Amino acid sequence: MGKRIFRTNGIERWSFALFMAGQGIINTFAAGFLPLYLTDRGISAYAAGTIFLIARVWDAVNDPIFGVILDRTNLKSGKFLPFLRASNIMLPLTVLLMFAIPSSLSTGWKIAWSFVAYLLFDVAYTMCDVPIFAMTSAVTDQVHERINIMSRNAVLSTIAMVVVAVAVPQLYPAIGPFFTALIVAAVSAFMMYFMSRFARERYINKDEEKVTLKSMLQYVKDNKYLRIGFLGIMVCSVTSMTNAVTTYFAVNCLGDLSMVTIISLFLALPSLAIGVLMPQLTKRFDKFHLLMVGIIGQTVMSFVCYFAGYENFTIFIVLMGIRSIFFGVQLILQLQLTGDFVEYGEYLTGKRLQGTAYSIQTFVFKFMNAVPAAIAMFILGAFGFISGEGAVQPPSAISAIWVLFILSPVVGALVSLPIFAKYKLRDKNVQIMAAANSGDITREEAEELLKGRY
Repeated sequence: MGKRIFRTNGIERWSFALFMAGQGIINTFAAGFLPLYLTDRGISAYAAGTIFLIARVWDAVNDPIFGVILDRTNLKSGKFLPFLRASNIMLPLTVLLMFAIPSSLSTGWKIAWSFVAYLLFDVAYTMCDVPIFAMTSAVTDQVHERINIMSRNAVLSTIAMVVVAVAVPQLYPAIGPFFTALIVAAVSAFMMYFMSRFARERYINKDEEKVTLKSMLQYVKDNKYLRIGFLGIMVCSVTSMTNAVTTYFAVNCLGDLSMVTIISLFLALPSLAIGVLMPQLTKRFDKFHLLMVGIIGQTVMSFVCYFAGYENFTIFIVLMGIRSIFFGVQLILQLQLTGDFVEYGEYLTGKRLQGTAYSIQTFVFKFMNAVPAAIAMFILGAFGFISGEGAVQPPSAISAIWVLFILSPVVGALVSLPIFAKYKLRDKNVQIMAAANSGDITREEAEELLKGRY
């Protein structure tokens, strides 16, 4: 139990990182620039917010259905890999579609185009995100190895997002939204290719019983830590609107879209350092305890940044960098909890429903991107935000942008803490469950080691 075993090789682990970095480039570009693109095209903040909100309603149906499909899939070419190969084509194409609204269309048709394109992007992202995260529990049964894979993913994804943060604000006004999206799509497609070439599925659903929507709901009902963990993450993120308004903050508060580059660098580089250090940190500290440090630390630093203001840009950006250290801890570790839910669920029910667990994760993290963006658009609309490229915003809208940028994460973080207090799953015990699930130790030996805690 003390010896650290790796089931994967280095090439396989790097293919994971490349895939997630490619996916992350597209997600970062879409999340950061789609709201600005839509309002610049004359679509009102209210309409943009409605598009994002309806998409989450669609996700509430789409993601669980895909989870059932995934758990019932057992093709000769694999359980998860066929979907990854398909998404390698679909995701880049749909991001192009979102940024290709003809300027000659009426406002109504522009809204219709963006709505359809965003829903198609949502489907493609589900086909991409659920299988890639499910693969982390399919390639290995070692908790430490999953942390290693996810930390490597976080490092490379952060580097890729830094490149987006540096390049896109320069490309976007110079060559236009569509050609910027074309470059993003091409680079992403290339990076995502290697996963389907080198990855191997080793630990998948061994249950011969057909997975149905009813059995999936029963699995979620039985898996209390899946429910507590995802509920805590959703509540923590629902008011976090910093990413949704970063471009608006750069344009309207700092006076220049290119300031997104500096802000993004100071947000991303500390997260990069955390990604590098995370395997060492999790050797000494349980990842749940580190997650709590991240949430509380980000909350405290949000207040510090707010009262310091942004008039002195040097002080502002340094404080934002410190805040982003805690945000990096929080984001990286949120992504690593789902593998624990899978092991706990199999230990409890005998079913290794990776598709179910990771489809819920995908819904939660798309929720983290789109619902705060929708809420931000509604709030900006209520404070008099004016759509249209080059529009001058009233003071009320500028004040709203600043508050949303810096203080919005605080409310959800504080409300999530009592929920997370009920979360009792810990790394050393998950590894015991994983050993029992893979047959390395007997159920009796696991029960003795766990001492009836679960």
